[in-house]
Amino acid sequence: MDTKTALKKFNIRPTKSLGQNFLNDNNIIKRIVDAAGIGSGDLVIEIGPGLGSMTAELAARAGKVVAVEIDRRLMPVLQENLKAFPNVTLLNKDIMKVDIRKDILEMVELTDSGFKPDKIRIVANLPYYITTPVVMKLLEQELSVECMVFMIQMEVSDRMAAGPGGKEYGALSIAVQFYSKPQKLFNVSPHCFIPQPGVESSVIRLDIYKAPPVQVLDRKIFFKTVKAAFGQRRKTLINALCNAGCFNKSKDEIREILKNMGVDENQRGETLSLAQFAQLSNSFVTPS
Repeated sequence: MDTKTALKKFNIRPTKSLGQNFLNDNNIIKRIVDAAGIGSGDLVIEIGPGLGSMTAELAARAGKVVAVEIDRRLMPVLQENLKAFPNVTLLNKDIMKVDIRKDILEMVELTDSGFKPDKIRIVANLPYYITTPVVMKLLEQELSVECMVFMIQMEVSDRMAAGPGGKEYGALSIAVQFYSKPQKLFNVSPHCFIPQPGVESSVIRLDIYKAPPVQVLDRKIFFKTVKAAFGQRRKTLINALCNAGCFNKSKDEIREILKNMGVDENQRGETLSLAQFAQLSNSFVTPS
């Protein structure tokens, strides 16, 4: 059932508060699913299945699909559109309130005859307003996930994949790249959605690291350092770090740390690489 027909049949109007823009282009759907590299033994977690167009394509390739949808109005549509796929489980829940391990991974193992996936992959067409919280939740839980493929606002995908020195590079870039290797794949026109969003979209793939690419002695201090450096982007690095007030170091001590790193204290945070942020944060860790 195509998007227009399904919306009309079930008398559904997209809800602005949920950021609903339903993908209505089968070519784009197939490209997204192709990007996830799904195999027949894989478990796919889909966030925001909407009307089930991409869910059906995922189910045709995966061993198991768990689709998490917050809008209860869409459940009858999903049940109708996916009745041919017994390997799909629908969860009418808010992904931000879902315990991935308990509510999905353990549930699948208990209810699907001990099904143990070859790999776990996450695919989502995320509402723009909640993109960053959802992505960071998934990354920070450090699940045994092979990759995540998201369709998100183009500006956000640019920030996730950005390198040092550009205006897009920031705390989100560092956080995403600490846990994964991002690869921006392609842009998607607003014309591919019903209703059309007011911005361009992009598809990005995050290949999840088994261990971070840098050695960090204390993750809390690492992310505090990143937040401090980008919290006042117009300030020099030394002033931004000193003004943050969360490091037990004097300005002279911070100046010496930067000097030993070969970093000019008058640089700004966006010039530091992931490895340099790791080195800097490690200097703030008090030896036990």
